[in-house]
Amino acid sequence: MPAILVGGGTPALAASDTLTITTLDRNGKKVAVTTTVVNLATNQSRSVKSGQVKKLPKGTYAVLASIDTGLVSTLGANVVKVSGAAKTTLDARKGRRVTVGLSPAPAGVGLETQTIAQVCTVSESAVDRVEAWDYNSGELYVIPNSSKKLAFAAMRTWTDQSGDTDRHSVMYSTTSIPSTPSRTFSRSSLATVNVETRRGPSGSISSSLAVQPIDRPCGSNMYGSLLSLDRPYRTKVYLSPGKWVVRAESYAGAKDGSTRVVGGFFAPRQVATGKSYNLRFFQAAWGPATLVPMLCDGRLSYSLNNMFADPGFPRQSVEGGDKATATLTFRGKTVKTVKDRGWEPEEKYLNYKVKTAGWYTLTNTASRYYPEITFPAGMLSPRTSVTFRFKAKPKTCVAAPVYAVTMQPAGLNLYNQAKPGSTTNVPLKLSRSKGSPDVKLGKNPKVKTITAKASFDDGRTWRSVPVKKINGTWTALVGNPRSGAVSLRVRVTDTTGGYTDVTIIRAYAIA
Repeated sequence: MPAILVGGGTPALAASDTLTITTLDRNGKKVAVTTTVVNLATNQSRSVKSGQVKKLPKGTYAVLASIDTGLVSTLGANVVKVSGAAKTTLDARKGRRVTVGLSPAPAGVGLETQTIAQVCTVSESAVDRVEAWDYNSGELYVIPNSSKKLAFAAMRTWTDQSGDTDRHSVMYSTTSIPSTPSRTFSRSSLATVNVETRRGPSGSISSSLAVQPIDRPCGSNMYGSLLSLDRPYRTKVYLSPGKWVVRAESYAGAKDGSTRVVGGFFAPRQVATGKSYNLRFFQAAWGPATLVPMLCDGRLSYSLNNMFADPGFPRQSVEGGDKATATLTFRGKTVKTVKDRGWEPEEKYLNYKVKTAGWYTLTNTASRYYPEITFPAGMLSPRTSVTFRFKAKPKTCVAAPVYAVTMQPAGLNLYNQAKPGSTTNVPLKLSRSKGSPDVKLGKNPKVKTITAKASFDDGRTWRSVPVKKINGTWTALVGNPRSGAVSLRVRVTDTTGGYTDVTIIRAYAIA
């Protein structure tokens, strides 16, 4: 139909700019695939089904797809200019097999392997990707493309479920999609991460171990599952050089039959060829995190929900779920009380408008709470408390001049147990961290005294234990009972009269 002109102006209808994507499997058969289409100028992405005509604004686009032929996946990407009726085809028959190897190859009974591959767009502000994987002897393919607007990554893991053998994970990435998407790593080029995963304080006896490469142009956050066990273990994880997250997560069967992730750790590490690193998860003495109360715009603020931090990862609680009660007193009178009844929709804070300068005392007492699961018998660190005494005044924006106290019992076994009748050294780490970049940390208070107590009856009675400096670190020396568990209490007093008092019930057990 000819365009209709009015008064000699421009056509009333303009031609549409469209894109038609054709996807062929490895047998050459047309298949319908949901692709990811990315505007390379704006980084806006959308899902587009192949075989359909899609209206798009003029521009240059990347088309990313994963094409399945039975159980075999082929990744592909094209860069296409959309102006008028544009068309592009992704043909899985052009795919090259992705192989990632180690030399010499790992060997072991029941060894499992997984290969994961991605094709990505290249951008400073956003990366879009498609991913595919194979297990054990499966096959995985990628269609080569020389465009510098695209990138490729592949990762392979070797593992078993015994917990007694070494684990390996390697990955590489390239700009453009190579015609030979294969790489073999020398085992001598890898880094070693010695991982120890303990039991005792977690709300579950089961945990998983995984690795993820991070901060890569393509391949970031690919997930390499390494292990899942209901007992503690030590293992070596060998990684190719680069930045990784090593993650350990606890999980438990819920009362409704589902499986819940209870909590866990994300430990980023930059690893280098030939270097060795150590990680320990689920250590003893889960206690209050290192965040101290804050005062800003005349308002005092403290979170009730970070009372069960692993001493190796002390900034926040390891696992979700607790009940807590916080109180604030001034001149001997309680001026604010806040309760967290457990699993409330938002983080709970004690907030108080400071109108008068002076000494304030803040106490938070917490207990573990997860109604959907059953906690293990004899679980460590079921209850904790912290008390801060500090000076506060209006019109300031500072962290309270008090310390957080982290206890680190040494010499325990994989079940966080000490030998009966032995002596356990408990290094005491003093630190201060703030929860907002707008708050000044201020000067650290000068320590006057550090005292410690131990209880062998879950906090009903307490006895003093000596505190000495060992290799420059304040350390409580605890004489252990013949059985049961040890609760700990530490008070740090500064020269102004402020103090921090931390209690951990059942901090560690006796074998």
